[in-house]
Amino acid sequence: MNTGRLRHRLALQVETQSQGATGEVASSYATDTTVWGALSPVSGREMEQARQISEEITYKAVIRYYSSLTTEYRILYDSRVFEIANIQNFNERNIYQILLLKEVK
Repeated sequence: MNTGRLRHRLALQVETQSQGATGEVASSYATDTTVWGALSPVSGREMEQARQISEEITYKAVIRYYSSLTTEYRILYDSRVFEIANIQNFNERNIYQILLLKEVK
């Protein structure tokens, strides 16, 4: 992977919950970290492979390995929000991760 391709600034966000004064629980997202990544639409061939995971996969992101990343996180890019549907450890070497994403409208 050419690190020069990691040109998108991606915020990795995790859901947090807080309890209000009247006892109601409010959910929000907080940025855990911000990383450089490559964000691209899924190609036709990749779409065929992604259908085995979900029909709604629309984007793919490549980031440097982040050990605490799970599918509970979401990605914020500019004003766009993506849910993480799948995380793949590229070549099982803990250097890069490939994320299959669903854009939240």
